[in-house]
Order: sequence, then structure tokens, then C-alpha cells
Amino acid sequence: MSHPRRLGAALLAALAAVASLVIVAAPSGAAGPPLPVAANGNTVEVVATGVPTPTAFAFSGSTVFAGSGPNEQSGGPGGLFTVADGKATKVPGSPPVVFGLAWKGQTLYVSTGPSIVAMGGWDGTKFASTKTVYASKEKGFPGFNGLAFGPEGRLYAGLALGEKYDHSKDPFEPSQALVSMTAAGKGLKVVTEGLRQPFQLVFPQGSKYPWVTVLSQDKGKGKVPNDEVIQAKPGQNYGFPTCTWPAASAKVCKGFNEPAILLPPHSSPMGIGAIGNTFYVSLFGGAQGKGPEVVTMSKKGQPFPFLTGFAAPTIALGVNNGSVYVGDLTGTIYKVAAK
Repeated sequence: MSHPRRLGAALLAALAAVASLVIVAAPSGAAGPPLPVAANGNTVEVVATGVPTPTAFAFSGSTVFAGSGPNEQSGGPGGLFTVADGKATKVPGSPPVVFGLAWKGQTLYVSTGPSIVAMGGWDGTKFASTKTVYASKEKGFPGFNGLAFGPEGRLYAGLALGEKYDHSKDPFEPSQALVSMTAAGKGLKVVTEGLRQPFQLVFPQGSKYPWVTVLSQDKGKGKVPNDEVIQAKPGQNYGFPTCTWPAASAKVCKGFNEPAILLPPHSSPMGIGAIGNTFYVSLFGGAQGKGPEVVTMSKKGQPFPFLTGFAAPTIALGVNNGSVYVGDLTGTIYKVAAK
């Protein structure tokens, strides 16, 4: 089972391939996968099934949106879904691939990889309009991962890994970074540099700066690097590719910023949400070597199991009204109360 850290534009296709293997391996006629178990003892609910490669969530009132990548098993596209009452419903006119989602005002912002689009006029079934907010026409642009709005109203986005530059500096600018822009897609600027694969991000309540999951290399020249969760502040540089954490030597990483949280190699932090000062992070590989899980952690970073027993790796994670939503590669969306 491959990990997602090596891939950039092909990330979702590879993850979906893993999903297809999981589904194919299930016995014919079997019921759905076993429910994960919550450490707090709360009941885990199935919100919906049938979301290929779930990547991100957004919430508007009682509506839960789930983004997904392509369905490698059927060859069909992923896209944007609403999830409720045990089923997923495709939103008409949605992009074929979704990496990130962010709701602001009456508009859903969607990262399609190479572009960000704004979908407005939601009537409970469909959007009235879709317009491109940002799309680079330059060859070499790595594309966008997760999205989130900051308290000042700017839209933040992680830049995907350019596959050729897993161990080297990507010459395209901007790349290997977190960027921000206005809601209209203007004034794009680099916020934080030296990030290999910033995937999803969240602004905890009261925070001026986003917290970002970062996938490190699968293999290094020496010790395999740790995965990271960073607090992305303007002007920071975390050193990739010159420095990977933990540093092989203090000299290599001198002058670069150290991640706020280091996670075990291959744990693969994907989705991230926050309730108060507690983070909820979906780990594609898991921190304990026992498979995929959702963990809780403080800003100091010690992970504690929150949801375990998944039948497949976890990716999408979101928090809404005190509940944690998570999607795994069986295409199932789960929900559990955090407390």
C-alpha cells in the first residue's frame, strides 16, 4: 500500500487506486466496513457511502459538502457531493476532482488542483453559478491542495508537490509553499516557504495563522523525515528541500523554522480540524504503526488516538457543531461527537 507523500498532481489517482484495492478485497455480498471506534465511547455514525477518495469537507447550515478525487475502480470522476441519510449525492456541474473546500458567505470555494473556482447561489440541490477565481496559465504551476479563509478574509491554499522535485528545489515560483489571495483571486502572495506537500489547513478559533498538515518524503538520503504540522506565519521558511526534520545536523537546518509538531515517519497527516485548542488530524498511515486513525493533539503535539479501527486509510476530516467528520478510502463518511 503506497503512501501519498511521494505524489503531487497524481496524488488523488494513487489514493483512489488504494481505495479500489480495498473495495475489491471485500468479500462478495458483505456488508459495509466495520465502524471505527471512538476513544471517548461515543457512537460513530455512517453519514454516507459512495464518495470516491474523500479529500475535504465544507459545511453550510445543515448541508455537508464532501470533495473527492477520481474513482479509480470505475474509472469515473470524483467531484463534489452532499452527504446525508446514508447516501452521497453528486452536485450537478461540480469539478471532476476536488482537493480542498472552503465556505464563505454564500459561496463555496473549490480547489480543483490547477485552479480554484467559486460556486454560488446554492438552492439545496445545485449551484446557480461557477466562476474561476484563480488559474495559472504558466507551465509548471504545481496546483492547489487544501483551502481555508483567514480571519482577515484572505483565502489560503497549500501548493501541491511537483513530482519531479521530491528531493530538490522546484524552480517554478511560487511552489513548495503556502500562499494567500483575496476572495476574488487577486494579490496572490507567498506566506510560508520550504514546505514539501502542505495538504490541508485550519484556522483554530482566535488564530491569526493557519495550522497546516505537511507530508514529508517517503525516503530520504539518511533517516526518513518526520511528517509535520506547522503554524504558518508570514516570512517563515521550513527549509525543504535543504532541510528535512529532524535535521541530520544542526548546520543543515540553521536559519530555518522548526515545525510546531513532528509526527512519526509514514504517519501521513491529511485532514485537520480544531475545537478550541484541540486538533483533530486524520493519519493515512497512523502514528502507532497499527493502521489509519484520527488523533487528537494539543499545539504541543503529543498525538492521542481518537478514532481507530478503520478498514482503509483516512483522508478527509472536518469539524462542525462539535462533531468530527472523517472519510476513508472505502468511500464512507463517518461522524462522531467530539465530547
